[in-house]
Amino acid sequence: MSIKRYGPFIIFFYVFAVIALICASAWDLPLDMKLNNPDSLFAIWFRNTGEIPSRLIPVLAGAVLAKTCEKKIQKLCGCIICLGGSAYLGYHMAQYFFAADKNHMQPEDIAFGILYGIGVGVITLMVIRLIHIPKAMAAPLRRIAVICIIVMFAQIIIIEGSKYLWGRVRFRDLLKAGSYDSFTPWYHPNGINGNKSFPSGHTAGAGMSFTMMFLPYISKKWRKKTALCFFLPFIYTCTVGFTRLIMGAHYLSDITVGAVISFTVVIIAIKLYEKKFGRG
Repeated sequence: MSIKRYGPFIIFFYVFAVIALICASAWDLPLDMKLNNPDSLFAIWFRNTGEIPSRLIPVLAGAVLAKTCEKKIQKLCGCIICLGGSAYLGYHMAQYFFAADKNHMQPEDIAFGILYGIGVGVITLMVIRLIHIPKAMAAPLRRIAVICIIVMFAQIIIIEGSKYLWGRVRFRDLLKAGSYDSFTPWYHPNGINGNKSFPSGHTAGAGMSFTMMFLPYISKKWRKKTALCFFLPFIYTCTVGFTRLIMGAHYLSDITVGAVISFTVVIIAIKLYEKKFGRG
């Protein structure tokens, strides 16, 4: 497997992103004005679930480490990562599914969510114990699990740092103010001011599904499915991004850059993996 097999898809992605940013330079605000419908059940569902790929990475990666590592201390670390990630997943679930008000969660909402998440982690660890992993797959699985965790944190740091530095006002906040005067184009950083529209965290979280592109490096069965490993995450990420426009949470440029950041981090990780461990 070589990243060159992804070459046409990588080119397609960046051409698509450039076109989107060019369009956003002129139509960021008009597009949100046209699409805004925060009561859309379709958009609300993806608001609640869109970031799940990012939240699942430590759960699944930790379980893989617990299963494939040989030393007990490494297995323990895998369990801790899995359970810690699942507790974070549970907090996310509580915020969007269990709490009456996601912006003002009660202590009992948080406690229930964390316990729920830990339960998911325990079940994940139990299930993976029953799965047979061929010895030849153990090493690449272990390496990619670690890489995916690093990729997830890198994406979060870049996204959150950019949000604070850009200080772009969300479309829904413009509506609340009753004026579009505070709108700024995506290429205009505003500095730290508490606004966090650019880039889209939900879209970047959905973009962590691009880690699926590592699958051909684990199993030869997936090497003929490189198109699937690209287009499934691409369609999912675009869908989540589109719903962020409907919710009035972001602009076209916000979701485009969010997707670009996640995709680029994954591509860099794949390239570094090839350089360090070969093409498999």
